[in-house]
Amino acid sequence: MLGCGALDDSAPPAPPRGNCPTIDDRLAPLVALAAQHKTDHLAAVIATRLDPASQRAFIQLIIDVAHALPAGTAARLPKLLAPDRLGALLPIVVALLEDLPGDPTATPPQPPKLEELTAFAAVAQGCLSSDLFVLGARIWRDPKTATALDTLLAAGPSGAGQVVAALQAGGAEGRDGFRALVANLATSLAQPGFDAGPLLALLDRLVDPAQPGALGALRDLLRIAVMGDAPADRVQAAEALRGFSRCLLRLDPHQRIAGHLYDVLASADPATAALPAQLHSADFLPLLATATEVLATRPAATDAWNQLLGLVLRPDVAVEALPELMVLLRSDALPGAFALLGDLVLQPCRVQVER
Repeated sequence: MLGCGALDDSAPPAPPRGNCPTIDDRLAPLVALAAQHKTDHLAAVIATRLDPASQRAFIQLIIDVAHALPAGTAARLPKLLAPDRLGALLPIVVALLEDLPGDPTATPPQPPKLEELTAFAAVAQGCLSSDLFVLGARIWRDPKTATALDTLLAAGPSGAGQVVAALQAGGAEGRDGFRALVANLATSLAQPGFDAGPLLALLDRLVDPAQPGALGALRDLLRIAVMGDAPADRVQAAEALRGFSRCLLRLDPHQRIAGHLYDVLASADPATAALPAQLHSADFLPLLATATEVLATRPAATDAWNQLLGLVLRPDVAVEALPELMVLLRSDALPGAFALLGDLVLQPCRVQVER
């Protein structure tokens, strides 16, 4: 292919086009959803409910996360978002949220869970502190987390199915017991000088060394969270968990969130728990750690994220916005949007001009 020449001069060769996806290619699934008015309420939340400063902070958060990702992440996004990696967490998010707005088309119609939505929105806006994100980033970075998470979220009787089957066996009394357990644990964590040692020792006695399964994975994750690798980790974890627990007890005194979580787990299929047979969390945990670290170190980004999350979960907004979010999570629009973000940051198809 030739470019433009001048008079009798030879035209220089045009740069090769390559096979790089265009913006239209990347955003085609998202544009299709928008054209069908399946994202109208989500867009309205961002455009009209967030103040201009929060809008700018939210956009900056996305850019900061993209810049902070390790080199080569954009090229690996399709693999990282696959159903046996980060994509495996999307069904968990969907299961947690999809029943909250209700369904007026069901028979009989299902009303929205207003008390649960109110609790979720309050906790999202008021309890997700930078200290909590610091703790989360450390957990995702810990090399032992991947093994524990793979075991806990694995399908079958030794993983998530073990937890689901145990909850289902409890019935209504199990639900009350679970809420009481969460309340008691939060009350303990909220006290100054909380010592996790006795709790870890109790879990050690309950875990079968020959087949630790999901219970052993829960113990390992708890140890990673509250103990860390240094005394400073323990102090930071205690402060973060104390602040979150106090906030949770104040904003959700009747443990509506815990009750909803129990309902979701107890209604799952214990044979599969909607998860892949094997989860390769070591591949995607660095991405979660990077995003969490940005939230931990950018107060404006943290405020914008918490504000947006709280708005989407607020009862008067969630009834319309959450069903659209579920459609978005189930579609292939997000991988395309993430891939475009990678293109914009890394510019892999930029033509190199010789000087």
